[in-house]
Amino acid sequence: MTETDLKSLRVLIVGGKAANVQILRTAFGLLGIRLITAIQEPGRAVEALRTSVYGAIFCDAAAERFERMPFHVAARRAAGVLGPMTPLFIVYSHAHQRHVEQARDAGVTDVLTHPVSAATIARKLEVSIKRPRNFIAAATFFGPDRRTDRSNTWYGHDRRKRIAKKTRILVPDAASNDAVLL
Repeated sequence: MTETDLKSLRVLIVGGKAANVQILRTAFGLLGIRLITAIQEPGRAVEALRTSVYGAIFCDAAAERFERMPFHVAARRAAGVLGPMTPLFIVYSHAHQRHVEQARDAGVTDVLTHPVSAATIARKLEVSIKRPRNFIAAATFFGPDRRTDRSNTWYGHDRRKRIAKKTRILVPDAASNDAVLL
């Protein structure tokens, strides 16, 4: 992704502490991104998503809920959202594996943790914009396909392939009351 591509990108930052928002703004500034909207309240952020299209959304994990659902879920599922397939990143102060899995299962494109660097943001934006994953729409899930790498680069022996093996089975013989090996 070139610098000019990033300069034209519109980014929405939702919720979080003022210091965390400022860190993201600084990282975006280093990348040349100038069209940044920061909204503290999730309700106003969903309204912004209903009226404008953004190139990427960055949501703080501590953002408040919107109509009984986390903002990152509302950004995908709320009625009237113009870009439900927009790359959506959730930012944690510190993340455990269960946080990452929960975010992935909720339809988040990727997870960032503080401290966030401009290089990390640029790499993740490039992957999400240049090589977007297919979206899955199901009753309980709406988001990018959770499997990130679909390349068939494995050249070794397939260990999961079923191979028929001979087995010995003892079957009772009713006529002689003995077991017979097959």
